[in-house]
Order: sequence, then structure tokens, then C-alpha cells
Amino acid sequence: ISIGLSPTSQVLELQPGDKYNGEVVTWNLANETTNYKILVRGFRQIENKPGTAIMLSEEEELQSLYSASSWIAVNRESVELVPNKNEKILYEINVPTNITKGEYHAIISLVSENSQNSDSTAALTTLSSGVPILIKVGKDFIENAELLEFKTTETYYEKPTVEFITKINNIGDTHIAPMGEIVLQNMFNKEIGRIKFNEDSQSLLRDNIGDYTTLWKEKLITKDRHLAVGPIKANLVLTYREFQPGFAPLLAETTFWIIPWKYILIFILAIILIVALVKVRKYKKKIKSS
Repeated sequence: ISIGLSPTSQVLELQPGDKYNGEVVTWNLANETTNYKILVRGFRQIENKPGTAIMLSEEEELQSLYSASSWIAVNRESVELVPNKNEKILYEINVPTNITKGEYHAIISLVSENSQNSDSTAALTTLSSGVPILIKVGKDFIENAELLEFKTTETYYEKPTVEFITKINNIGDTHIAPMGEIVLQNMFNKEIGRIKFNEDSQSLLRDNIGDYTTLWKEKLITKDRHLAVGPIKANLVLTYREFQPGFAPLLAETTFWIIPWKYILIFILAIILIVALVKVRKYKKKIKSS
């Protein structure tokens, strides 16, 4: 959907009985005036994709234990977005007085009115854009995660353009945003790269597994004149806690190979050519001397 939204997300810490007032500013990025219906529902993450939020269907909403959609009231049911003009959506959150401790969620979503004619619930979830809101009610949340996998997409590469896949399971009772770095060493134990992990601070909701991708691009000879060839060792060091972030780090190691076979083939052919030329010269000298 061709619209802009601010803020892009909200994380609030509220207590039972609290009231919170906020606003969403939206604008049209297209050249035509468009109408959108405003819906408030719970949301979920797309499977294995941290940092995503997709609106729950009506069936999912009924089964969700942590949807905060019933707490939120907006000041309008629809919005007409005119090019080059901002519109405000005001909302109020009223936390129930008898609510238990937990992390609750809702998304204020703008749904294309074209999708309203569809009988498919999926149309509402895909043809929409919105502001996800996480509401933490209570204190002393448990931040806990486990590292399920750390690997490269391939075992062998022709050049240092490598994609890492890191699979993390959030087993705590609040969302996390793991941060850290991947340190790379060549066969001589020389550091040839240091990559930031989750540079966009993509969060992972509780009870979710997320696949984080990290890309490393380097030349065969680094700026420090180290070779990025042969077996390469990658060490992952992550932290995910807001409180006591240095505790319980997630650590992993993997190895992959960089084999620039085209350059190696050219080098071998060059050696063969040189050896052949030397032998030819020796042979010619031998003929002349005889």
C-alpha cells in the first residue's frame, strides 16, 4: 500500500487501569486520492520473519489470548488520503483494571477499501499497512532465548559474498531484539571481517522463532591485506536482554570455504604455459648445440 505512517511502531509500558492517548500520522505516497478503512486488531509475526507484523483474521482474533484490540478506540472509522496531505488518527488505550501481567499487542491498520469486497479473510491481512503496538503490563518480565542454528547458506563460495542464517527461539515472556556481531578469521587466524548483527533492530515476539539473515561482502584481499581464501571461521556473539545485557550471551561458530576456482584455474594454466615455454626453449637450445 502506497502510504506513509508515523510512528512505525510503539512499545508501551502500562499498568492495569492506565489510560494512554496517542496519534498516528499517515500520508499518501501515490498520486491519486485513496480511501482506507481503519481496523484495530491483534497481530502476529510472519513465520520465521522477525520484525514483521500481520493483522489477525477474525478467527485468529477470537482465539488470541494477548490481543489488546478491545482496549483501543480510534476517533474515525475511515480516512481519505489526498496526495501531499497528512491525516491524523487519534486513539485511546484503556487497560482493564483486572488484566494479568503480560505483553499484549494490537495494530491500528489501514485496509484498502478495494479488499473489503473480497470474501477472503487473507485479503484483509495482506492488503493492509499499520502501526503495531506492544503493551507491556506489569514488571519483572523474563527475557530468555535459545540459539537454534547458525550457518551459511552454502558450504563453498567462489568469492567473499556470504549470507549467514541465524535461527533464534524466544522462550521468554516478552519480545527481544538480539544484537551483536559476527567475527571472521582466515586460515592464518587473522581477522578479515566484523559484521553487525540485526543492525535494523528487528524484534522477535515471544513464543516465536525467527530467522535473521546477515550478509558479508569483502574482497579476496582485505584492506588490511589479509587473504579471504580457504577455510573461514565465523564466530557469533549475541546479547538479547535489555536488563543485564551482558549476561546469558548466545554464542556459536561455523566454518565455510572460499575457493576462487577461476583464478586458481588461470594460475594453473599460466604455470603450465610457463613450464611448456621453458621446455620448448631448452629443446631449441639442445637442437642448436647439436
